[in-house]
Amino acid sequence: MKKNKKKIYATFIVLLTALSVLSSMIGIAQNQAMETTNTLSTMHCQYPSQLTKHQQTRPSFNPSSSMKDATQQKPQYITIDLAEATDPLGVAQCEAVGINNNGEIVGYELLNFSMYRSIYWARNGSASILPNKPGDNSSRPFMIDDSGRILGWSALVTYEQHGGWTEVHENQTAVTWTDQVVANLNDEVTGGDTLDLYYAMDNNDAGQIVGSGAPPGHIPPPWYPNGFILEQGTVTDIGYATYPEAINNQGHIAGHIEWAFTHACVWEDGVFYNLNNHSSIHANFSQALDINDNDNIVGFAQMNYSTVEEPIIWIDHEPIRIIESHSRIQGYATAINEQDEVVGFYIDLDSPNLVWLSFLWKDGEVIILNDLLPPEQGWEDIYPADINDKGQIVGLGYRTDIGWRAFLMTPVTEPAVPTLAGPTIGTVEQSYEYSVVSIDPSEDDLYYEINWGDDTNSGWLGPYASGQQILVQHTWNEKGTYSIKAKTKDMYGAESNWSDPIEMTISTPVLSIELKGGFGITATITNIGDAPATDIAWSISLDGGFILLGKETTGSIATLAAGDTVQIKSKLIIGIGKTTITTHAVCDEGVEATKSGDGSILLFFTLGVK
Repeated sequence: MKKNKKKIYATFIVLLTALSVLSSMIGIAQNQAMETTNTLSTMHCQYPSQLTKHQQTRPSFNPSSSMKDATQQKPQYITIDLAEATDPLGVAQCEAVGINNNGEIVGYELLNFSMYRSIYWARNGSASILPNKPGDNSSRPFMIDDSGRILGWSALVTYEQHGGWTEVHENQTAVTWTDQVVANLNDEVTGGDTLDLYYAMDNNDAGQIVGSGAPPGHIPPPWYPNGFILEQGTVTDIGYATYPEAINNQGHIAGHIEWAFTHACVWEDGVFYNLNNHSSIHANFSQALDINDNDNIVGFAQMNYSTVEEPIIWIDHEPIRIIESHSRIQGYATAINEQDEVVGFYIDLDSPNLVWLSFLWKDGEVIILNDLLPPEQGWEDIYPADINDKGQIVGLGYRTDIGWRAFLMTPVTEPAVPTLAGPTIGTVEQSYEYSVVSIDPSEDDLYYEINWGDDTNSGWLGPYASGQQILVQHTWNEKGTYSIKAKTKDMYGAESNWSDPIEMTISTPVLSIELKGGFGITATITNIGDAPATDIAWSISLDGGFILLGKETTGSIATLAAGDTVQIKSKLIIGIGKTTITTHAVCDEGVEATKSGDGSILLFFTLGVK
């Protein structure tokens, strides 16, 4: 289930374009020679007996629909140049080869012939260089699983001059990277067949690892290796000249055998099936590059000796042409995800314009990915290497005036319209809390924006995990009715529509004060507004005259509902003379009122208040 390993090595598209020999590209990328003849040899393939089959319901498939009219609306993608994150690391031209379902990516830079530098891109887009095994000077990853474990190889590459040509020596070792720490996969071996493990190609959820190795003593790795499966420390030799490429969660392995021919094959429950032996294939050149949990297999096959290899999907071991055409098609299906979405690339050799086209095969429709690239970015060609279960695609592309660059294409899947909840009635100068939550179909992190209806908004808040409810507070300063709404966007910029609005009515208390004299001073406070006034602090003070007692009285009122009235009274006042009486009241809502009047104090009485 090659979640996400590099399966066909598109860096060698450069060589392919120059030489027009794609088969040699694949051979160089695997560091193996590929020959095809009419001779079919018999080989013995071992397989671990403990592997069991889990029956799967396979989807129906209509061959005639494999390239139906594109009447459906084309999907939209956000395309990212991943090399923009590696440029600061001194890596300008690189290729992405694997992506897991969390959006973590691995790839490499080709330093020079047979020397590579491994790269890891985190979900946030940052990049880092993966270390080689101590003592090595080259490494290359093939895949990254959902736990973040990376499989590949590390090597000490040396060169030996022989007159006018150079011999390259690669002492390769299968390795893994966990948290960017490299480890020799051979150190995990505790038993089984005796092999030195050179390439770690793919694993499944059970931790079974497939790759290539050889009996001890083969340094550098032999021309034809032995495929292996490593399970709980035990190595099983699949057989000589076998190349496992991918393993699914049933433990079924897709790959190819190579001797005097190159044949796609699959190992299922200890049984070897030569996919090239189907009656519709009349040549000796095919490879299986990926397999998913539906046991659907993708790769390429030369269907007749008069044609070249073309993209193929095997359904129940039956090869189906992905590109239905009367022309001569050359191409490769490089990866398949659990939704049976297939990516690859091809060229129409009968077309006057020999242009490589990248494709997504989805629901029986071939979608040309080149048509979905943003023209302003200057992408000329792209070559997909992998696709994850969210439909994200990575690979190698060429940008005008920039060069070969790793790319990421993410389908635009809008997050769900957020759910907004909170109060609908409030008062000025009070803070109110609202909750908002949304779900992203791709489980990407989300950002939220709330429009408060008062010509202000929250700005983009986040990121937050899909489905995580957040709480946001806001205060209104003026009375009125405000329409509050929210929207969300994912980490790639795909935005939802606005939510249904919440109508928030902001009212305010209004305080009115009346004064009356007599034995002391009485003030009547009335809330003539349309909202309660809370925690009202009041005071009655006298200024002027000769006041012996009661110059100021203070107090508070817990709540005064709209339309209600309350009387407050000064304490005992003793004095004589004319005075100015001031009553002041202020509530928590920020509303205040002041009433002043003149009067005369005569001993215990306040007279003529007006």
